[in-house]
Amino acid sequence: MNFIEGTLKKTSILLGIVFILLLFKNYILSLLILIITLFFLQFFRDPDRKVPSKQNIVVAPADGRYATGKIDKIEIVTSDDFLMDEILSDNEKGIVISTFMSPLDVHVNRVPVSGKIISTKHCEGKFRFAKKPVSTFNEKNLIVIDTKYGKIGVVQVAGFIARRIVQYVQVGDTVNIGDKLGMIKFGSRVDLIIPEKNFDVVVDIGSRPKAGETIMATYKN
Repeated sequence: MNFIEGTLKKTSILLGIVFILLLFKNYILSLLILIITLFFLQFFRDPDRKVPSKQNIVVAPADGRYATGKIDKIEIVTSDDFLMDEILSDNEKGIVISTFMSPLDVHVNRVPVSGKIISTKHCEGKFRFAKKPVSTFNEKNLIVIDTKYGKIGVVQVAGFIARRIVQYVQVGDTVNIGDKLGMIKFGSRVDLIIPEKNFDVVVDIGSRPKAGETIMATYKN
C-alpha cells in the first residue's frame, strides 16, 4: 500500500508518542493516539490504479466507494451557472457529475481525460458539510483541462472537515488520464464537468466510482 508523501514520517512520530505513553502506563491516552494514527494512515493511503485501456472515455476523478460516498448529483448546467463560464462557451450545455467522498474513501483525485491544463481558479468560501449542495458557497478549486473532446472541468470542493485543497498540477502541464490531479485533505466532494454535446453518461446517481478506473462517460462518435 502506498501513502501520500510525508504520511509515514508523521505516523512514526505518533507511534513514538504511543510508545512513550505505554512506558508511563498511560494506556487510555496511548490507545486514543493509536486509533488516531490508524485513521490517519487509512485516510492518506494512495493505492495504485489501473486505468482502462479503452479509447474515448472519461474516468472518475474521485472515489465514492464507502459508507455515504457515492455519486449523488448528475445535472445539466450552462455557462450562466457558477464557474461554468470558465469551461463552457456561451449557450453551451455541460453535465455535472458530483461525487461525495466519505472519510473512508481514498482522497487522491485523478485526471479524467488526457489533455493540457489551461486554467485553475481557487475560490475562497465556507466549510459547510459537503453532503449538502454546497458547490456555490464552499471553498473550492477549479481545474480546466483542454482535451480533444473539448474543455473538461474538475472542481475540488472543501467540506466541514476538509479544510485544505491540494493541487498537484499547474497551468501548462500536459496530463494523462488517471494521473494524480490533487487531493482534498479530510474531505469531501469533487464535481466533474463535461460538454453535454460530446458525451454520454454511463453512471447513475448512487453509483460508487473508483478514481482513475470507473468510466463515467463515453464520447459520442
